[in-house]
Amino acid sequence: MRFPFLVLYRWHVLRHARRHWMLAALNILAVALGVAVFVAIQVANGSASRSFQAGINLVAGKAQLEVRGPLDDALFPAIQRAQGVRAATPVIEELATLPDFPGEYLRLLGIDLLTNEPFRTFEIGGGEGGGFDITQWLATPRAIALSDDFASRHHLNVGGKLNLMINSAPQQFTILALIPMANSVAGSTGVPIAAIDIGWAQEAFQMQGKLSSVQILLDDPAQADTVRARLAALLPPDAEVQAPRQRSLQIEKMLGAFQLNLTAMSLVSLLVGAFLIYNTMFATAARRRVEVGILRALGVTRAEIRVLFLADALGFGLLGIIAGIAGGALLAEAITGSVARTVSSLYVLISIGRPAWQSLPFASATLLGILSVLAGAWIPADDAARADPVAALDHGARMERFHSGRIGKWSLIGAALLAAAALSCAGALAGAGPWLAFGAAFFVMVGFSFFAPAVSAALGRIAATARHTMFRLAAENLRRTIHRGGITVAALACAVAMMIGVSVMIFSFRLSVDEWIGRGIVADLYVAPAANEVIGLHSFVPPGLVPSLEADPAVRAVDTYREVAARTDDGQPVEIGAIRGADRRNLRFVGGDAPGKMREFFSGHDSVIVTESFAHRFGVRTGGILRLRTPSGITPFKIAGIYYDYTSDRGLIMIDRPVFDRWWRDAGINSVAIYIRPGADVAAVADRVRARWPAAGLIAYTNGALRDRILAVFDQTFAVTGVLRIIAVIVAVVGIFLALTALVIERAREIGVLRAVGASRRQVRGMVLSEAALLGAVASALGIASGMTLAMVLTWVVNKAFFGWTIELRWPWLLIAATPLWIIAAAMLAALGPAWQAGRVQIAGALREE
Repeated sequence: MRFPFLVLYRWHVLRHARRHWMLAALNILAVALGVAVFVAIQVANGSASRSFQAGINLVAGKAQLEVRGPLDDALFPAIQRAQGVRAATPVIEELATLPDFPGEYLRLLGIDLLTNEPFRTFEIGGGEGGGFDITQWLATPRAIALSDDFASRHHLNVGGKLNLMINSAPQQFTILALIPMANSVAGSTGVPIAAIDIGWAQEAFQMQGKLSSVQILLDDPAQADTVRARLAALLPPDAEVQAPRQRSLQIEKMLGAFQLNLTAMSLVSLLVGAFLIYNTMFATAARRRVEVGILRALGVTRAEIRVLFLADALGFGLLGIIAGIAGGALLAEAITGSVARTVSSLYVLISIGRPAWQSLPFASATLLGILSVLAGAWIPADDAARADPVAALDHGARMERFHSGRIGKWSLIGAALLAAAALSCAGALAGAGPWLAFGAAFFVMVGFSFFAPAVSAALGRIAATARHTMFRLAAENLRRTIHRGGITVAALACAVAMMIGVSVMIFSFRLSVDEWIGRGIVADLYVAPAANEVIGLHSFVPPGLVPSLEADPAVRAVDTYREVAARTDDGQPVEIGAIRGADRRNLRFVGGDAPGKMREFFSGHDSVIVTESFAHRFGVRTGGILRLRTPSGITPFKIAGIYYDYTSDRGLIMIDRPVFDRWWRDAGINSVAIYIRPGADVAAVADRVRARWPAAGLIAYTNGALRDRILAVFDQTFAVTGVLRIIAVIVAVVGIFLALTALVIERAREIGVLRAVGASRRQVRGMVLSEAALLGAVASALGIASGMTLAMVLTWVVNKAFFGWTIELRWPWLLIAATPLWIIAAAMLAALGPAWQAGRVQIAGALREE
């Protein structure tokens, strides 16, 4: 007998949803939480990438090649006349902070309007006052065109003044025009820019005779390689000719590992959501087992029953996806700023005015949401479809049959998955591909999940020896309902594992960073431009600061630090840190022998030391040769040692300042480290520095304050992961509520018998709460074992394979020991509803069931 599907759906699904709206709401919530987290992370990642891309496009959006310097502007005519070059325009790029708006910055672009027209990716307008006056633009010193969204946000108007801090020097600019950002290639990404005539820019930025880059259009884009080679012959050795897209790809590659970490965390929330769907659908199947038996007796096929349950899950899943997308948009608004600050601290300076709304994250979330719903609902739907119409009313027999003989098979599958995790770890560490590291983490979590039935059965046998009657019944129920409890335990164990694994990794990482700070941050006082906290190491201390400090009777010694961008001989971008000072830092080197390696570093020869992450990125070794492009040509440097460092996963080359001065023409200093004489007042020295240069915007950190600042940046980096861990645990605990709800329904007759032979409502409720405590205990044990293994993978494999960092594994034993306490408490709290429902089972109605 065939039934119209819509009739079945209305009668079997919608009517049930109206009666049990809370179960339907939990179905929707399960999907919504997973989708919301995924959408938020993808939007935040996309916004970060788009913000950086927008910054490149504003400068070189139409260029086919760009020459990046520093360059002497005397080279520009030769570049302009080179064969194959159709047009060229010079550009100066600089970053400036705003004293009147703390924490904000502007990207200043010095452009030549006479040659910039074919390249321009934005239009300069006169605002409400009228058209743009090029004569006034060229004649007015420090006249800028400001992005209209920035001006609107800070209530700035054409004709007004704007104070900027450039290289520790305050300067005032006149807003001559506005740039409509909605019509630019950056759209409304929030990139804060201002344009200025290139001649006035050279004067304002103290870059007389210098250019940041030259943008180029070609006669024939197909001849780009030929023109690139021709231009390279005209340029100094440390200049680079490349397509703007290549620069973008280099940064995107650096961001890739960070963004992948967040994506992996968001996918875990979808996985836990799929577990929750499994529980809700089993609860639904338990409520409608009699209905399913009737439908099968009337001729509804197993395939139709299966489709009916999948359609049930999918219907509410689609509502959950819609709600998740809306919630994800709100969550994206909350976390995008945190992601932007982390990217700016670790990789590249970006500014995100608002999240970038693109279709791909929402389409991906919809597809993954549907797949997770179908995956979570398939086993309950298939189980309901296979139910025998007669046996559908005999719940107890079904429970006994379900797990018989399967526990061993599941454990074997779990062991196989853990073996696959071990092989993946070995492959990742051997260089077969860092992606294998995340595969190992996935295999660990899923592998331990397959041990949930065996651990549940074992704990059930132990607990069944207890003296308390209702607790023994709860233990026996745990053993008999492996088909439900195993999945519930697996879901909660996954959430616990993720929480413990990530927490242990962060704990270990933080202690490693703290130890590294203690070795490397040894001066009493550190002074640098405050602007560097906003825009990175782009501002310099005043030229007279170091001589003044050296003349201070309270100062014992002064070290300096300068960080510059450079390239290897094959064009790979690197960062060089030039330090002036004696061997005062207690660096820890790979392979030991720190005194010998530091002696070679300070010997005056062309020697460098590199960070562990740099060595991992470029595959170099102690004693090897590193060839760098310098203004004097490609120069070989001996690698004196590789030291442990957690500044950046990009790595750093450290060089002695006299050697740096030999090859680079750069007198700038980004920061100074001050050593105070015994008995002198550190605060008084800091006060004298600020009083001597009040307008330079200098900031002074004591040793302890700088340490606290570094750790605050570290904590900010991992702030987003805390949100994801909390959501995963909440979703999994809700699964206990659903599982126990289904079990109470399935055992209604059994509960009626218990009540009939004298069990009180309180005893029945205690039995359900005891079962919840046992579920929490099993999930805690399995989750702790899984989480500690996951922590090893994250700490020793993922960090090493992706970032090249060696982190010593440390265990937060208090956190681990407290986990079972709050997990069991949360499980019992989730069981209050089902326990109350079990206590209200009607004896007569339950015993009538045959």
